[in-house]
Amino acid sequence: MLCALVLVLLPSGSARAQEAEPSLLLIGIDGLRWDIIDRHPAPVLQSLAAQGVRSQGLVPVMPSKTFPNFYAIATGLYPEHNGVLDNTSYDEALDMTFRMNLQDDGRWFEGEPIWITAENQGVTTATMFWVGSGVDFDGVRPRYWHPFDGSVSNADRIAQVLEWFRLPEQDRPRFVSVYFEAIDTASHDAGVNSAEERAAVAEVDAQIGFLLEGLRADGILDELNIMVVGDHGMTDLSDERIVYLDDYVDLASLETLYSPQLSGDRQGNAVFAAYHGEEDEIDALYEALALAHPALSVYRREQFPEWFHQDHPQRAPDLILMPELGWMVSKRGIPYTGPRANHGFDPHERDMHSTFIADGPAFVSGAVVEPFEIVQLYNIMARTLGIAPAANDGDIETVQHLLAK
Repeated sequence: MLCALVLVLLPSGSARAQEAEPSLLLIGIDGLRWDIIDRHPAPVLQSLAAQGVRSQGLVPVMPSKTFPNFYAIATGLYPEHNGVLDNTSYDEALDMTFRMNLQDDGRWFEGEPIWITAENQGVTTATMFWVGSGVDFDGVRPRYWHPFDGSVSNADRIAQVLEWFRLPEQDRPRFVSVYFEAIDTASHDAGVNSAEERAAVAEVDAQIGFLLEGLRADGILDELNIMVVGDHGMTDLSDERIVYLDDYVDLASLETLYSPQLSGDRQGNAVFAAYHGEEDEIDALYEALALAHPALSVYRREQFPEWFHQDHPQRAPDLILMPELGWMVSKRGIPYTGPRANHGFDPHERDMHSTFIADGPAFVSGAVVEPFEIVQLYNIMARTLGIAPAANDGDIETVQHLLAK
C-alpha cells in the first residue's frame, strides 16, 4: 500500500506552484545518518530523493549532537556564534549550566533562527518541537509553536502539521517545521543496522508518507518546497573501547574541574568531554592526558582548530577531550550499560554525517550533490522562502547548485 502511495505524492512543479507564494516544509529527523535510507526500506524518502536533490552527506557542527546541530540548522551559525555549544553548555559568566529542558530560556539561544527572520519579514511560521523555537526574540516567536513533548505520537505531529496547512490563507504559515526523534532513540538503544532501527525508519517514513498524501489531497503539495534534514549520524560503541581517565590523572584533581559530561548526573562514558577550570588545573590535566592514549586527542582552548567553532566568549571550554570514532572516555568503577550506539564524534567522520533531501519548485530535480556543512541550510531556507537572511556563517554560493534558479 505504501509503495502505491509514493506514486502520487511527489511534487510536480506545476504552473500553480510557480505562481504561488513560496512555502517550505522542514522535516527534521534526529539521527538520520547519511546512508540510513539505503540500509533500510524507506520508500517515501527514497522517492523524494530520486525526484529532487540529495547530498552525499550533511556535515554537522562539533560536537555532532542534537542541540548544537538543530540550532545550527535554524540559524546558519556555528556554535561559537549561536551559543549552543553542546547538549549541555556551561556559562562561566552566569555560573549556570544550560540543559535540554531549558528550551525556552532566551539566555541560551543566540543568533536569529529562520522562523524569526521570516516573521520579521511578514512570513507566518509554525514549528513543531524544533530546538529553540519557544524562545521570545524581542517579542517575536513563531505564530504557532509547541514546546517539545516526547509523549506526542508521530501521527499527532503529522495531524498538527496538516491542520496548520489547512488554515485559511490569511492565517496559513508559509514555513512549517516538524521534528521526529524515533530513529535516534532506536539507534541508541539497539545499535546501527538493528531491527529496532529498521522499524523506526519504517515508522517515520510511513508517517511522512501520510503527511505528503494529506498535502496532495488538499491541493497543497505541488506548490510546496520540502526539505528533509538530519542532525548527525551514528556509530556503534563497545565496552572494549573506553579510555579511563583516572588511569592517567588523579581522580581528586579531575573532580576539581567542571565538566557537564563527567560530573553530577552524567558520570561517565562520554563521547566528547569539555572541561572548565583555572589555568594551572587545565595545564596539569593537559600534560597528564595529551599523550596518554592513542585513541584520545586533547586540546586546550588556545589550540582549538578553527573548525571546532567553539570559541564562544562566555561558554568556550578550557579543554576538550575527543576520543576516536567509537571510543568513550570514562572513570573506573562506572559500569557501561549502553547506549549501543552514539554520536558526538568528530563531524568529519563519515559515520557522523547526516542526510539532506529536498524537493519542490525551488530545487533541482534528480540530482546528487557532494556533502556540505549543516550551517548552509539557513541560507537555502531563506532563499526558498524569498526572504533576506540575517547575518550567518553560511555562503549561498556554495549551495546555489541545489536550487532551480
